[in-house]
Amino acid sequence: MKQRIELRRVRDFGQIINDSFTFLKENFKPLFTALLIICGFFIVIGSISAIFTYMNMISPLTFNVNRYNAGTQPLGFVVSALVNVFIVILTQAFIHLVTLCYISVYIQKNNQTPTLAEVWGYFRYYFFRVLGAGIIIFFLMAIGLVLCLIPGIYLMPIMYLVIPVIVVENTSFGYAFNKSFRLIKSNWWLVFGVIFIMSLIVSVASSVVGIPITLITVGGTFLSLKGFTLPLLILFSILRNILLLAYALPAIAVCLCYLTLAEQKDGTGLLDRISQLGTNSDDRSTQTAEEY
Repeated sequence: MKQRIELRRVRDFGQIINDSFTFLKENFKPLFTALLIICGFFIVIGSISAIFTYMNMISPLTFNVNRYNAGTQPLGFVVSALVNVFIVILTQAFIHLVTLCYISVYIQKNNQTPTLAEVWGYFRYYFFRVLGAGIIIFFLMAIGLVLCLIPGIYLMPIMYLVIPVIVVENTSFGYAFNKSFRLIKSNWWLVFGVIFIMSLIVSVASSVVGIPITLITVGGTFLSLKGFTLPLLILFSILRNILLLAYALPAIAVCLCYLTLAEQKDGTGLLDRISQLGTNSDDRSTQTAEEY
């Protein structure tokens, strides 16, 4: 039987990137099943919102509208675009949380595949705690970005570690906030680099679907696409929102950063393995006795 990946160990930059893909590959089906079921509603709503946004973008340019519609169409586009952005951000946050809950259960079960019920239970338990932490992080980041941009950039890797600490260690925001600052010391560039590379990969993947949508939107203005415009927009809008599930990859990478730094500072994984040595040997002897 193939040995499952051990999450609680020290990794360098390259190992974090590689093991993020390895973990995703090993847990693809159960992880994405949980993501689709828990986050599926928001993916559907996001797809509908995106379709309305793109149609509002095309309508005032493609069709003849009267003076009243010419004034209201831009407003409709702005409102639908803002709603779509809000839903996308919310969906990304839920995908991030579900992925962290999956990893937390995976660790608790000693590298065994979590069930959907277990992930859903963790998701419900941490939802409001993470929601409150997310609001605080948003305001802290906003303040940091307003203050000459540099403080916001400095805070970004630290804030990314807060949610994994809360979910994996089942702790409060204050404790997670302080621990993130302690873990990031002398490791800022490691976390920043992982976040940058993983976000770049996901952004490039998303842009592959975004290009056809842009061509359809612009082409619908100058070319006669007849009855193909709406079906194509629906198809690519749904595909683009499904690809939001790829944001599970940065969530895995950030969690591996946290586990790496925690292992460097505290050696939690090593201590757990040492404490389980006697238990594992007892279990094996018991199983052998029962078989005979």
